[in-house]
Amino acid sequence: MFTSNRIAKIAASTVAAGAFGLAALAGTATASASSFDDEFLTNISAEGITFDSASGAITAGKQVCGYLANGATGVDVGQDILDETDLTSHQAAVFVVEATYAYCPGYTDRITA
Repeated sequence: MFTSNRIAKIAASTVAAGAFGLAALAGTATASASSFDDEFLTNISAEGITFDSASGAITAGKQVCGYLANGATGVDVGQDILDETDLTSHQAAVFVVEATYAYCPGYTDRITA
């Protein structure tokens, strides 16, 4: 579930590193939501992050992992999001953190880099 300390720590690291955001990401949607999807959607919604569809949000969250897998840092992904959306720095940080914890927890070290 959403942990404000986790977000605060990541957001503080991100603010220190510079502006943080995420790009609007596209891809294929999942057929049905998993508990990971439900938790992710709940957590981003709690921060006022909205999407046209749940599947769009889930797809964007999973694409964060693709960027991280290709060598991007959380700050890199966050900046892309800020450049392409109207999310705040805090919302972008939440999106990156929640996507990483939900879909690719093996990359958590990349979001604080």
